[in-house]
Amino acid sequence: MRCERCRSEIRAGSIVCDECGAPVLQNIKGFANTAVIQRRLHSMTELYGAEVIGSRRFISLVMDHLPDLDKERRLLVRAIRAGVLGTLIKGRGEPEIAVTKAKRYLLGEAFLAENACDFVLACFTYLLGLPYQSAYRVEEREESRIIRNDDGADEAPAFAERAAVLTAADAVRSKLSRNIIVPEGYVKINDSVYHGYLRLKTVKLPSTMLVIGRYAFAECVHLASIELPDSVKVIKQGAFSGCERLRTVKLPRGLYEIDDELFGGCVTLSEVDIPSSVCMIGAGAFSGCEKLEKVNLPQEIRYIDPTAFSYCGMLSVSCAAGSYAQRFCEEHDIEHVLVRR
Repeated sequence: MRCERCRSEIRAGSIVCDECGAPVLQNIKGFANTAVIQRRLHSMTELYGAEVIGSRRFISLVMDHLPDLDKERRLLVRAIRAGVLGTLIKGRGEPEIAVTKAKRYLLGEAFLAENACDFVLACFTYLLGLPYQSAYRVEEREESRIIRNDDGADEAPAFAERAAVLTAADAVRSKLSRNIIVPEGYVKINDSVYHGYLRLKTVKLPSTMLVIGRYAFAECVHLASIELPDSVKVIKQGAFSGCERLRTVKLPRGLYEIDDELFGGCVTLSEVDIPSSVCMIGAGAFSGCEKLEKVNLPQEIRYIDPTAFSYCGMLSVSCAAGSYAQRFCEEHDIEHVLVRR
């Protein structure tokens, strides 16, 4: 495979060209024509200039240049109208953060399947000249350069299957329960659904769960244990704030961001292992966690709000030497231990 810009040979698995730094074409599982679309989007900028990206006429141009790719065209147009492309354009200076924000919308609000989310991001980041590492990348096959009109063997669902949303009305029947098991099939818990459920002690979420809404379990003062499956990608602001008896939390491996006030006021929380998928920690995320002693910060983190660990007097952070996390700890006088990754 050769770079589209300088024609240099591309190393297997690379996301940018070693010679010129241009992003590499990639196909996404379930979207065999991703590379074809990336080429077409790039050709639009060559024809009309880079200033056309994000302009009023951009959607019309996308529709004109992808007339034979209905599923892909509809996904891209929907994402453009929702402001996903605009988010990436504004965040060019900090692409990791911009991509995280875009992912949070696509998974948490638009309910795209993960590979569909990656298809959109692969197309937009290539268009903007930004590197993007997709977990759903597949090796480009020669036949994928040709538009497929077969029986859909390469098709994949664009939206999460059985996208059932758990509402306050669904939850009220368990108002007096101590232990709650959310059934399989639910993909989102709406905002404040279990807010202030005083008897609640344990929660088990299904493997289909993608999104936990704002303050969903806030002020559940007896909540001591919650099982968060790795399917969860978005946990919104304050979801577990004020859960005074929550002692340990294992965050899902696919989580992209620790939102504002997520565990604020969890006064008995003592240990958190943050997965490498997380690249942002928001304002007051762990504020007031008085007994928080151990936090592992991965080297992939690119931003931590200055108030994220306020009033955590016992905190000791493990982080990699030379990482953003180390610089953050030094700037904010947080005790930390350097580890080899």
